[in-house]
Amino acid sequence: MKKMELSRLYRYDEVSKLYYIDVQLENYRDAYSDWDFSPFINRDLDDDLNEYLLECSYEITKKENLCIVFHILNQSKSMFREKKSVEGMSNYFSYRIRKMSNHRMRMFRNTISFLIVGSVLLFLGSILGTGFGHSMIINLVSEGFFIGGWVMIWEMFSTWFFNIRELTQTIKHYTRLRDTPIIFEYNEVDI
Repeated sequence: MKKMELSRLYRYDEVSKLYYIDVQLENYRDAYSDWDFSPFINRDLDDDLNEYLLECSYEITKKENLCIVFHILNQSKSMFREKKSVEGMSNYFSYRIRKMSNHRMRMFRNTISFLIVGSVLLFLGSILGTGFGHSMIINLVSEGFFIGGWVMIWEMFSTWFFNIRELTQTIKHYTRLRDTPIIFEYNEVDI
């Protein structure tokens, strides 16, 4: 997205070279999932807030700096709650990074399995096609092995180039959000 367009969507500070992601909340708890009653430092973020922050991170290019600003409307300033909220968000993003990294590692393993199985099927297809005559059944089984082998190898490329790449990009954005400074502002009705 172009810088001019970004400046219309997000507050930008020329001095600090920061784009501000403004989020208005009634109170601290609104940032977290309604279903999770854990302490702040271990709570899940609200799904809509998580999606919004992630989309903002995608829109604002990685070379630009971010700052998340929570405008708290109905609570007074509490350094303790601010500290716990920042820790909780950092923990949440770290959890998401770990979870996605583990998923990506499983995908890596699957691609190796697809390659091995696909190679074995192609090898069996070529052995059957050349070494056992040319009966219709052997040709059919040989072609089946070839098709299965190529499907497995295609699945390997598909997973490698599309799914793993997408996961890697999401991990980078979660890492960016985890490392983004968070500011709390109070008693502002309009953003």
